[in-house]
Amino acid sequence: MLALKANLKSINILASGVLFVLLLIFSNRSLAQDTIAQTPAYSIKIDTITRIDTTYIIDTIIKKVTFVKIDTIYPEQPEVINKNDAKQKIWQKFEGSVSLTVNQLAITHWAAGGESNTSGKATANLKYTYNRSLFNYVLNGLFAYGAQSFSKDSRMEKTEDRLEVSMTMTHNNNKDLTFTSIVMLKTQFTNGYSYPNDSVPISKFFAPAYLTISIGYTYNINKNISIFASPAAGKLTFVNDQTLADKGSYGVEAGYWNIIDSDSTWVPGRKFLGELGLNLLIKYKQDFKSNISIFSNLNLYNNYMDVNRANRWNIDVDWETGVKFTVNKNISAVVNVHMIYDDNVKFTIDDEQKPILQFKESLGISFLYKFATDNRKN
Repeated sequence: MLALKANLKSINILASGVLFVLLLIFSNRSLAQDTIAQTPAYSIKIDTITRIDTTYIIDTIIKKVTFVKIDTIYPEQPEVINKNDAKQKIWQKFEGSVSLTVNQLAITHWAAGGESNTSGKATANLKYTYNRSLFNYVLNGLFAYGAQSFSKDSRMEKTEDRLEVSMTMTHNNNKDLTFTSIVMLKTQFTNGYSYPNDSVPISKFFAPAYLTISIGYTYNINKNISIFASPAAGKLTFVNDQTLADKGSYGVEAGYWNIIDSDSTWVPGRKFLGELGLNLLIKYKQDFKSNISIFSNLNLYNNYMDVNRANRWNIDVDWETGVKFTVNKNISAVVNVHMIYDDNVKFTIDDEQKPILQFKESLGISFLYKFATDNRKN
């Protein structure tokens, strides 16, 4: 009996040992896992010290590590940029239109008289806008050329010739009254003639050319009407042709013979004229219904620093008005009226050189193509 009890006791001890070993094995296997505890990024504000205990687990529990962190821990958040707001503050836009206007007249044995002719005009209007939070930059370009061909004697006459580039900078501090500066250049592409005389040019490329630099304020009365006034505007006239400059064309000082002690010396005419005065620009544009639109630009300039006091009240006028009747997005009828008065531009009237009102009117059917790129839509 004693031997049996001893054997049972040995068996119990052995079973307990085996159970303990199995528990130890299984507990170690449960701890043996391939995981790493990670913490998010933090920004630290220096102030007071706080102690925090953190446990890392790599396969098995190794030890407890004590970290010293400073004051409050703020999780770092990436900077969020509202793309829509950014595009509203800084954006670019390029837009424009190209049009072709054609007129044709055919006459055969017409008792009332007349001559068959064909005329056409190509026009390109380009506009680039660069807007920032403080300033708005607009670059405009107007390029137009037109000609008329007569079938009877195969002659050709120019009807339109414009090369105009302007840059406007506006301070975005107030939507109604804004600080504005304008730089504008106007000239032509080819020689101009007083028809039917087509052998002696009365104007050429950069003869004349007008460069106007104005600084002032723009008052937006409403969305259709704006007024720009510059009390100190410089107007520079270039006559880059010596023959025209010697004649004193377009206000420059003409050439003359300088006689000293019976000795004559020819002094060539100047190619440059500088003026300082008041510049006023009034713009009107409005759409009526869906197929009729009208625009009118009136530019007034007064040279109050003219050497000749009698000319200080002469006002240069450049007034252009157009009405467009839209048939569809590619075809429209356009009526355009352009009037110019410049005291420095003189014409021969009754054998005398005088300034006179220049008037031009045109009516035609235009084939139009428009395009635009705007990064706000991307």
